[in-house]
Amino acid sequence: MKTQEKFEKNNRRQLLKMMAGGAASAPLINAGLLSAGAGLSSAVSAATSVKNVIFVFIPGGAPPNTFTPTATLELGPSSAPLEPVKQECVFFSRTDMDGFAGHGLPQNALGGLTKAPKTIDLALGDVLGSNTPFSSIQLGVVSADTSISAVNNWTRTPVIKDPAQVFEVLRNVQASNNPALQQQHKQLEINLKAVQQLQQQLGSFASVRLQSNQDAITQLQAEIPAGGYAPGCDLQQQAWPAESLNPNDGQHFTRLWELQTGNAVTAIKCGLTRVVTLLMGSDQEDFIVPGFNFTYAAAANAFGTMREYIAYRAYFSQRLTYLIQQLKTTTDINGAPLLDSTLVVQVTNMGNTNENSGYNAPFMFAGGGSSIRRGQVVTAPLHTQVLDTVAQAVGLYGKIPAYSTAGPIAGVVV
Repeated sequence: MKTQEKFEKNNRRQLLKMMAGGAASAPLINAGLLSAGAGLSSAVSAATSVKNVIFVFIPGGAPPNTFTPTATLELGPSSAPLEPVKQECVFFSRTDMDGFAGHGLPQNALGGLTKAPKTIDLALGDVLGSNTPFSSIQLGVVSADTSISAVNNWTRTPVIKDPAQVFEVLRNVQASNNPALQQQHKQLEINLKAVQQLQQQLGSFASVRLQSNQDAITQLQAEIPAGGYAPGCDLQQQAWPAESLNPNDGQHFTRLWELQTGNAVTAIKCGLTRVVTLLMGSDQEDFIVPGFNFTYAAAANAFGTMREYIAYRAYFSQRLTYLIQQLKTTTDINGAPLLDSTLVVQVTNMGNTNENSGYNAPFMFAGGGSSIRRGQVVTAPLHTQVLDTVAQAVGLYGKIPAYSTAGPIAGVVV
């Protein structure tokens, strides 16, 4: 018995020497893989925070008292299409636009007219997207030249309206061999060889322990494909999978939205960005969607009734529901719904376009997994507080400039 204990002690001593000499790589040691065993894989799979953010700009606010649900989540006519996903949502009530509201300066929706040097999508992108090909992406659907992303209040970041062009940009920027992922693969190969070598030299007690580490490394190798891409993310092997449409034709709005949504989800799933801004139409509301013969602006302003305005706003809620459902059914590399790690943020430029007022503007969250207390209605006095709550959700409040002096909304972020 003493002989066996002495043998194992000597082998453990030899293990430490091999580790110090580089037989086991530094990342393997630092990760605690040789002591943590297969537990590392489960830790990697756990979704512990919001990692991605998608801002959705819906111009024109909403007809009064038609969007925000009751405390029991009874939806109004403008938000009724969100019924299938309402438990994923946080609806903000009595939210007023902080500062400018109305047409002409839509960048205020993302805090572009505050003292902060950038709108929140660009500010988050600088941090969250520091290791991705795109720090952030701005996409539009029949959005003319509108942009809600800006630097120093006035310099706006252009949007890309053509879904086929967006896909081509994503495909071309994505390298055929991703150096970072290739390096991860090589490191795992080194780690695996080190463990296999140790198994041959150590006794049965240590060998059983090392087998769990070998299994963990093998699983991680499977999660990082040899080609450097997650399944379905090698865009180099894909062509534009859909029809090409006139990006300015509002009669194709539904399909254009589906295609741009697909681009946004792909960009996040495949690690090309972590921040996306999606625009539904233009700030001036001078567009038409399927089922209408007049523009959104005419529906909200010219007819003198709320029926057409509500119908338009419900149509936009349908489009938002589609995005949320796509994130819910699309999985990340660990097999978890992408919605668990992605926060969808609905923003707007006013409360009621019929009055060009900034009162009771419809802002809301969706997704965010266990980091967000979903399925509730929360009072948020200012829209800039909602933006600070986004920063809090991704752990960056206080690390990027604040958009409100009042701070984040309590009771939203876990």
